[in-house]
Amino acid sequence: MIERMVLFGASGDLASRLLMPAVAQLAEATLLPSGFTVLGSANTDWSTGEFRQHIADNLDKHASVTPATRDAVVRMLSFQPADVTRAEEVSRLIGEDRLDTLVYLALPPGLLVSVLPALAAAGLRTSDAVAIEKPFGTDLASAQRLNEILRIQLPQPTIFRIDHFLSNELVRRVVTLRFLNRVFEPIWNAVHVESVDISWLESLTLEGRASYYDKAGAMKDMVQNHLMEAMALVLMEQPARIDADSFRGVRVEGLRAVATPTAERMRSRTVRAQYTAGTIGTRQVPSYVDEPGVDPSRNTETYASLTVEVDNPRWAGVPFTLRSGKALAADSAEIAIHFRPLPDTCSTSGPASNRTSSGSVSHSRTCGCPRRSTARNEQPRHSSSRRARHHPGSRPTPI
Repeated sequence: MIERMVLFGASGDLASRLLMPAVAQLAEATLLPSGFTVLGSANTDWSTGEFRQHIADNLDKHASVTPATRDAVVRMLSFQPADVTRAEEVSRLIGEDRLDTLVYLALPPGLLVSVLPALAAAGLRTSDAVAIEKPFGTDLASAQRLNEILRIQLPQPTIFRIDHFLSNELVRRVVTLRFLNRVFEPIWNAVHVESVDISWLESLTLEGRASYYDKAGAMKDMVQNHLMEAMALVLMEQPARIDADSFRGVRVEGLRAVATPTAERMRSRTVRAQYTAGTIGTRQVPSYVDEPGVDPSRNTETYASLTVEVDNPRWAGVPFTLRSGKALAADSAEIAIHFRPLPDTCSTSGPASNRTSSGSVSHSRTCGCPRRSTARNEQPRHSSSRRARHHPGSRPTPI
């Protein structure tokens, strides 16, 4: 049983905004082992006290737990600065005479090629585990290289490839709607569904993440991993068993059916935009290119929208639009299934020439985001792929 976590990248946004709040929620639910500890490490000259204060401040912002739980989690923490690409420093962090350990790699993808061999030299056991956060590599070749390193150099510990976007709550909602609902399952197909929108829109701006985000952009950071994983939950057929391997198999088959867009379709069915200076609520927001650490020559997009189609009998002809952006008017995270309108003959009043009907929308939302009337209002589905600019709080408009 895992009784200890060593967290690489402990000073980063992921650790403070998502990972440690999740640990706090486990503590609140009394799901952590007795005596559980977290050793944080980063290339940051912090003391344990400074690390504890940093995490305590972020738990106040991002974790819905009691003050007693927050304080208990903070007491679990310690910190050691280290260069985790160096084998001797990784071995020092892992230790020899230790409890079963989860090594959590909350690191940029460019570091993993150096970190994994250093971790292999630390002599992990079969009772240990390694968790690797997305993005897993920067392209197909680098992902294959990382898999090869894991297979050859780290064969013993359990390996988890983590996409924190796939919260258990979201999975349960989609699976329940799909397979445990007699109303929706028979109509979950192209005969009844007109389109699907999957959106993750934020009022947040760069928030000090330039070192990673400026090299990735909205398309790589959100669309091609987080949102496609969510799309796989909509696409997939019912798994034969309720276990991890079965779920993975049907999701992979669903994604394999997604048609690769041609160059012509990419021009007509994608939008990339970048926010400029403006105001969101009462906040003054600088232009993205003026944010600290941003290289304007990269022309990195902060908004991306991609529409794809699926080549299988269930979904043929149904457009799936994935969109994500920063510096927008409000936070919104949802999967919206747009059903086809009823035929005019179903109307019971008024002359036929005046009858209209509109499709209905089924929403599945992640928690903590405001309700919205329909995903259609955020961005036109078929828009130019030319670069665009948008003022914070406004819709991206192609230029």
